[in-house]
Amino acid sequence: MRSAAGGLGRLARDAGLLGVVGLASFAAGGAGAAPAPQVFALTIRATTVADIDHTDAPSTSGDCSRTNQASGFLTVHFGTRRPVLVRFVGGRLETVRVSPLDGTAVLTGSNLIEERCASGLPTGTTDYCRKTIRTFRGARTTLRGTSSGAIAVDPVRVTLRPIDCPREPLELRRAILAPTPGPVRITPSLRSIRLTLRASATRTKIYGSPETGMLQQRTTWKFRFVRTDR
Repeated sequence: MRSAAGGLGRLARDAGLLGVVGLASFAAGGAGAAPAPQVFALTIRATTVADIDHTDAPSTSGDCSRTNQASGFLTVHFGTRRPVLVRFVGGRLETVRVSPLDGTAVLTGSNLIEERCASGLPTGTTDYCRKTIRTFRGARTTLRGTSSGAIAVDPVRVTLRPIDCPREPLELRRAILAPTPGPVRITPSLRSIRLTLRASATRTKIYGSPETGMLQQRTTWKFRFVRTDR
């Protein structure tokens, strides 16, 4: 009886060991069945334009007040210096920092300076501004997969020297490449070789007293994904 019991005990232990091995094999097989990441080289090309019509708050000197009305048009072209590798897992983009972004900003316009004094008629002088061209290198943004098939684009970080003719509104100086589009929709398949997406966004600022006018910014982005994991 002891021999039979000992044999049954060994069989139970062996069965338990086989069960553990079986579970480990099943887990390994399940892990291996997970979809492999899809890797793409991403290129971005974008354009931002801004319409400026802004009159600042009056400044006073004695019995006179003075205002400056800036009118102008800004165009900025920018994009990736080189392709950036991005990964999709289960259709969702892994967070990736996109840098460097390089670009050129062209600004044209005029300043109308008006002066009103209690002792006389209003006077106005228009300064027609020469075209200014500013370049930047090394700007950056971050792309985040907010869900399967959706990408959020963070604001682009860049600082340009300020221009006073035409005088750029503070909102433009703080976010000269705003607004960023989003969410951008993409659903890469296992057979996707190249994908091109276009997205746009607009923001408008209406100035209230003591300022007047409007600032409108519009952006268009082009994302080009080229498969690299094949």
